[in-house]
Amino acid sequence: MRLLAAILLLAICGCASQAQHSAAAAPAAVTHRSRVYLIRGFQDWYSSGVYTLEQQLQTHGFDAQACAESDWEDVAKTVVDGVSDDQPLVLIGFSYGADDVISIARACQQRHRRVDLLITIDPVTPGKVPANVVRCVNFYQPNGVWDALPWLRGIPLQSDDSADSTELENINVRERADLIEPNTSHATIAANERIHATIIDLVLTSEPAAVNK
Repeated sequence: MRLLAAILLLAICGCASQAQHSAAAAPAAVTHRSRVYLIRGFQDWYSSGVYTLEQQLQTHGFDAQACAESDWEDVAKTVVDGVSDDQPLVLIGFSYGADDVISIARACQQRHRRVDLLITIDPVTPGKVPANVVRCVNFYQPNGVWDALPWLRGIPLQSDDSADSTELENINVRERADLIEPNTSHATIAANERIHATIIDLVLTSEPAAVNK
């Protein structure tokens, strides 16, 4: 399905240039306990905003790392095997990377590992949010009839039937005057500074509760 989507995207867009990771000022020393992993979109398409968000989180003192969408299984293994169970864990993903952070959370569930905060931006073909996720916030922008096609869209999430303990919030950006920006689309939503500010607040406010668990 992803290969088909990639072929059709190339036909629609002609080509997509891979986002360049621009140099940033040295991040602040790590001052927060939470470990934050960010997963970019397929082939880094439209993912420059994920790099920006990574740098912003680092500036706030978080141990944040943005990873390629193709590396999500390696990230899952690192999280399951290398992150202490008592260290708060935050997963953030965009597009197919949003689908992937749900898969990472599922891998954590199999090892009885809690995910304190799961944030998705325009998930494309997501699975259900597993019960080990404490809180999930999904930012998405629908595109009417075009949402029938599994690309260039964002859709709401659902939780597992067993995930009654998961706090799940689906935020339709097009219905939020405080979040919507001109020309909002799948190609621009990951760089939305208003969403970035909201995500940073979510990560900051989630940590005290997570630390005290």
